[in-house]
Amino acid sequence: MDTKTVRQYYLLSFLASAGGMQIISAIYVTFLMKNGLNLFEVNLVNAVFFTTLFICEIPTGAFADIFGRKSSYVVSAVLLSLSMFVYGSSHTLTGFICAEIIAAIGITFRTGAFQAWLVDSLKHHGYNGAFNKIFGRASLYDKIGGGIGAIAGAYLAVIDSALPWFVGSAGMALVALLAYFIMSEEYFIRKTFSWKEGLKSMRDTAVSSIQYGSKDKAVRFILIITFIQIYSVQALNMYWQPFFRNQGVRDEHLGFVFTGIMIFIALGALIASQINAKGRERKIILGSMVFVGLTVTLASISSVLPMAIILFFLHELGRGFWAPMVDSFLHQRIPSHERASITSFCGMAPHIGGAIGLVISGLIAHLFGITVAWIVAGSVLVVGAYLVRRNGNGSV
Repeated sequence: MDTKTVRQYYLLSFLASAGGMQIISAIYVTFLMKNGLNLFEVNLVNAVFFTTLFICEIPTGAFADIFGRKSSYVVSAVLLSLSMFVYGSSHTLTGFICAEIIAAIGITFRTGAFQAWLVDSLKHHGYNGAFNKIFGRASLYDKIGGGIGAIAGAYLAVIDSALPWFVGSAGMALVALLAYFIMSEEYFIRKTFSWKEGLKSMRDTAVSSIQYGSKDKAVRFILIITFIQIYSVQALNMYWQPFFRNQGVRDEHLGFVFTGIMIFIALGALIASQINAKGRERKIILGSMVFVGLTVTLASISSVLPMAIILFFLHELGRGFWAPMVDSFLHQRIPSHERASITSFCGMAPHIGGAIGLVISGLIAHLFGITVAWIVAGSVLVVGAYLVRRNGNGSV
């Protein structure tokens, strides 16, 4: 195995989380609410993010296959840095929406490209093993970094609510610079052609990926279960801050709650990295969905703060277990030359599900409260997993 590439992958994953996007994770919703947005408007802002992801996912995924995964990742980090600067400078719904659009475009340049760079670099050096262990460990480092960043961001927000955004912007700029110098693509053959030809090639790659994804049984499975998962977790992602604030947790302590979230996601990812799941990913993915649905439903109705936090942390354990399994399941079954594009195609489902989930859960929370929104989310996960299992033939 090319250990240098793996270490670089781990390092960039950690830094992008600790010094970049996760630094605002414990103050994101409270920052928006302090600027006058209600629960529905908070979700509406984030729905713009997911809608932009959906529009830009395939073209930017094709960019990575045509112009290189490294270039795509560096562009992503630059755009994410810019979006955080715009966010910290804004105080209106319009400003927040502009920042979300920039962030979404940045995310789409990274989706598929970063993992495709790792997978194809390792295969170029002769690695033929499973990837769930690598993805699981990378997720572990990412979550550790996220916990560190969130605690720092929560305390920075006490000084100035915009400060975490500016520090995160500087952190992502550093990630872009580091990636430019340390990432290499020995397997990648650069092409020389005009922008017109390049855009045509991007279009052709996107079309072939869509055709492949629409016919492949494994890709369809990923699309369905990812849609269900992302649709459901939006209420959990967006409302854990006001939920625990209402139960007496102070703003500066939300970073520690987020650290707990990262720890339990990391534990789930660590478990996923230690088991031999090849051929059993499908059952494990569906089982984790049921586990997440049940634990979050119990957390939502718990009237005791410690029990609610423990149950909420346990639901994150299932979510940490889920992601590496999905990545491993998919990358074992798609062709190398279209890896980034197909991964981006599979990224369309969470974007659609995320946007719909944000709007619906926002309305439910605004009209009936966060508890009801969480119960609905948990129920969708359990019922969705049951329906997929019942209708699947287990051949993928």
